[in-house]
Amino acid sequence: MSKFVILTGVSGAGKSTISHAFEERNFQIVENIPYEVFPSFLKTIDQNPLKFERVECVVRLDDAEKIIPLARQDPNLETQVIVLDCSVPELRSRYRLSRHIHPLEASGLTLEQAIAHDKATMASVRPLADLYIDTTGLQSTDLRKTVFCSLDSGKDTKMAVIFASFGYKYGIPQDAEIVLDTRIVPNPFWVKGLSNLTGLDKPVIDFLNAQPECPILFQHMCDYLDYYLPRLEKEGRSFVFVDIGCSGGQHRSVYFAERLYQRYKTQYFCTISHRELPRYVKTKK
Repeated sequence: MSKFVILTGVSGAGKSTISHAFEERNFQIVENIPYEVFPSFLKTIDQNPLKFERVECVVRLDDAEKIIPLARQDPNLETQVIVLDCSVPELRSRYRLSRHIHPLEASGLTLEQAIAHDKATMASVRPLADLYIDTTGLQSTDLRKTVFCSLDSGKDTKMAVIFASFGYKYGIPQDAEIVLDTRIVPNPFWVKGLSNLTGLDKPVIDFLNAQPECPILFQHMCDYLDYYLPRLEKEGRSFVFVDIGCSGGQHRSVYFAERLYQRYKTQYFCTISHRELPRYVKTKK
């Protein structure tokens, strides 16, 4: 049986980054096959299973809703669908910084119209995803880790748990499943000498360790996850996102995400990322 990964999503969300990572894993990469020729492509794979043992197929969002069911109906394919999304402000910024145009701009649409078209189409494609990822604020290394942590979990008995910190002021991640709020804890931002540091820095860690709210809140988080995660795993879930938030995503959420990662990394197949930290690293420099 051929391993067949369909990758789709809004333009600018990071499909090229993921395709390069799949290529490094010895997948054959096929890009932007039109729906009209997709049945012939599936037939070719079925007739040459050794040649097409591992395939990653990048699909245009407009074709995804029709292509995905076709692939899933093929009994010779082990099909997984990855859908990438991104916030509108970040998409604007990425296109501006990269100096690339949106593919639909070549058809006469403005960038705003092209992004709006993708977002409207995403509403019908997202429910078809095995793995939906909001790439807003994610560095390319974090995106790669998130994707392959989720896919590789199938090789193990362990479920993948993706811990991530974020700031509420920048919005809750679109791919959020379990969201844990740390804003009840005193904010190191208002403590002299800590405002420019992050939850990875020892002075911030020492400050938060000394707060009586921290061990209580952490225990409540663990009690919830200890109850919930095994039940997800029992239901056959291969991965779950656990997002930890604070006001800015700089101190408290990072601190608790790191503690949860250390707590569960031996029980599950875990990764961790901090969505907002690049903002503050740049500020510190």
